[in-house]
Amino acid sequence: MVFIFSIFSLAVVVTALIFINAFFGNPVSKALATRTAKQYISETYPDTDYYIEKVGFNFKFSDYYAVVKSPSSIDTIFNLHISMLGKLGYDTFENVTDRFTTAQRLETEYRALVSSVLEGEGFPYTSDIAFGTLEIYPGEDIESENTDVPSYAIDQRKLELDKNYDINELGKRAGTLVIYVDSDTVTVGKAAEVMLEIRRLFDEAGVCFAAMDFTLQHPKPEEGIRPDEYIGAEDFLYDDIVEEGLSERVAEADRALKQKYEEMDKEAAVSNQGVLQIAARIGGHHDDGIL
Repeated sequence: MVFIFSIFSLAVVVTALIFINAFFGNPVSKALATRTAKQYISETYPDTDYYIEKVGFNFKFSDYYAVVKSPSSIDTIFNLHISMLGKLGYDTFENVTDRFTTAQRLETEYRALVSSVLEGEGFPYTSDIAFGTLEIYPGEDIESENTDVPSYAIDQRKLELDKNYDINELGKRAGTLVIYVDSDTVTVGKAAEVMLEIRRLFDEAGVCFAAMDFTLQHPKPEEGIRPDEYIGAEDFLYDDIVEEGLSERVAEADRALKQKYEEMDKEAAVSNQGVLQIAARIGGHHDDGIL
């Protein structure tokens, strides 16, 4: 009986260790990862002031990551990915050289600036989605025929590492307000009224933006789903948010956006139909014993 109990206890302990190892790693693997990270930094990036801020475990991929930073460069931050056995997989230093980390820093700063207005006491609208974003894209996207890249977007490659940018000027050049406003009245006229007021509030606060992605929608009911009716405007330029002719411009933007979504739905339906046809053919071959 004691023997059976001991075996059971051992099984419980082993199971617990396997669980802990899968989700949190283990001290031995972490020590190996730390040693590999230090060696890699000293050999690959000599004569730098890079240091390892922390080593953590990624349970999704069952590996370790080391966060590397520089005290003299705010945009120099990248990760090393290391296996449980201490073998280096790859690093993300390219995020520094291609200015992705610089773009991230500027995005964070602009979001905070926009939030100071959206979350201020004077902002009168109820919104479940509201934020500011800088339209900064990789060079290949800028040069491609990607229609989702706005004309006012900034080429990420042209950003300068660690530069102290005037974030409000960047917002004026390439900032987009993304705002969903709840309203019992969902009409083009109401949408124009709200957009005009949002521009006034941002002007009053001295916070700049280049365009607005705006949606006027019904409030979500306590029970059930939100009504489908909405008025939407995508990439609506700041300079076009003026009272004269605004309702007409919003109506046109709404039509264009809904047509875009309709075309996307049609493309998705065609793609899904193709997948179903392929699956049906495979199923037919399987039933016939051809596979």
